[in-house]
Amino acid sequence: FTGSAMRGRLRFGSADDLALTQLPGILRDFRQLYPQTNLELTVSQSPILLKRLQAGQLDLVYIKQDPGGLDGRLVRRDRMVWVGHKSVTLDPDAPVPLIVYQAPSISRTYAIGSLESIGRTWRITCNVKEVNGMLAAVRAGIGIAAFPQSLIPGDLAQVSPGFGLPALGDVDFCLVDNPRAAREPVEALASAIMARPLQ
Repeated sequence: FTGSAMRGRLRFGSADDLALTQLPGILRDFRQLYPQTNLELTVSQSPILLKRLQAGQLDLVYIKQDPGGLDGRLVRRDRMVWVGHKSVTLDPDAPVPLIVYQAPSISRTYAIGSLESIGRTWRITCNVKEVNGMLAAVRAGIGIAAFPQSLIPGDLAQVSPGFGLPALGDVDFCLVDNPRAAREPVEALASAIMARPLQ
């Protein structure tokens, strides 16, 4: 960042699990360097943020999407993996206990779609609205979740391949902007996010 007298409003949306990256620090730096820019933050699920962007309610969103999706800027590609408490075990003859975000959710779609593609039964043991609920449920050992590999907290683990769960594939972390938004604040924040390793 370089300091500036930039003014105006920037309506920024972020998928909640992406807040586990260095994003909070980037936003703090942005607010300090551009105190005359009113930063409005919305945290939600990627499909909801994208709809709000398309409706003109947001200027820039940081979301997860299928690889090679929209015309947004790719920040990085990550692998979606099955995550559970380190003590988790799965009965191969029982439905897979899933912890999922409420629909619409890309990780929910990946989890259910991959299990159904191999004919594996599943049941939802916990429906959450946000990442803290997801992590609390996984830590409680009531199921497993589809989660970006680079964002797995240290007290949780990728589920063993021995459980026979299907691969979930990759996911893109992308910035998508509203072409009608004021360019200077959008480009300032987008450049800062692109410049820092978000791990």
